[in-house]
Amino acid sequence: MPNFRSDVLIKNLRKSKGLTQDQLCDGICTKDSLSRIEQGKRRPGWHIFMQLMQRLGEDPHKYYSDIVSVHEKEIMDMKDEIVQLLRVKNTANYDAARLLITEMEQNGDFTKGVNLQFLLRQKAAVASYDKDFAAMYDYAAQAVMVTKPDFFEDDIHTYLLTYEEIWSIIQIAIASASTVSVEKAAEIYLKLKTAVDRGYMDDDEKIKTYIPLLYNLTTLLGQLKRYEEGLQLCNEGIELCRRYRNAYYHPMMLFNKACCLFFLGRMEEGADPYTRACALFAGDERDAELAMIKEYAKKEFGIAASYPTETSTPQVPAQDRT
Repeated sequence: MPNFRSDVLIKNLRKSKGLTQDQLCDGICTKDSLSRIEQGKRRPGWHIFMQLMQRLGEDPHKYYSDIVSVHEKEIMDMKDEIVQLLRVKNTANYDAARLLITEMEQNGDFTKGVNLQFLLRQKAAVASYDKDFAAMYDYAAQAVMVTKPDFFEDDIHTYLLTYEEIWSIIQIAIASASTVSVEKAAEIYLKLKTAVDRGYMDDDEKIKTYIPLLYNLTTLLGQLKRYEEGLQLCNEGIELCRRYRNAYYHPMMLFNKACCLFFLGRMEEGADPYTRACALFAGDERDAELAMIKEYAKKEFGIAASYPTETSTPQVPAQDRT
């Protein structure tokens, strides 16, 4: 949209969502700044614009060619480089990420606002790789408080969140599972799910944010033996994976569903998602994950480790059949 006007766009979107200026700008900019933006008296920088669009459920990148300066594009490239490094979990990549983080910390552009929030979130990711979950929690909490200085875990379900805030809270939940309890982590995820459900999110971000949230939550509910709740959310996650063609999480959600059913004693019913999970892992050549789930199924449920195909049924012990 090469000729869009940010003032008209933001104001019209805000009104169409039924949001007040206070609700939209909370933690992003002052109400006075938003008012000036909507009146056309101030042109928002990319990072302010990005967060406002996210909160409005819009993909900011379809507009950015008219917003991003050359300098901001350089910053975006630095961010993209570290994101790409951290996607591959090995020592070489994470050592390179540490060096890049140190370089970013010396860059004045990363000392405040959404850039600082991004940097803190990447430090949390590195701490997670190092299994330093206390540091992970601290970095993630600091990241949220960049834009939500009054952040309180008990109020998560009431917040209108940006994507950076959502991912920081996911990191808090992951760290909490190791530093506090699985129960606490599940509580955070459930509150976060409520916040995301009541907020605004475009389809691209549902793929990147909501599906992993559901997967992590169903895994925790399984650990807490809350299988009926987990089963319901697995079905929601599987449907989203199908709708948005998310090949990465689809077999993982199927396996979580199978485990919920197996633990509930519904062995025959669980055979189908288990078989399909194995087939999808095998089809994508995710051999390590396939071996892991087959070993788990053999140990926990007595299911034969022979490879199940789409048309076969996992061999379950006779005493467990329903």
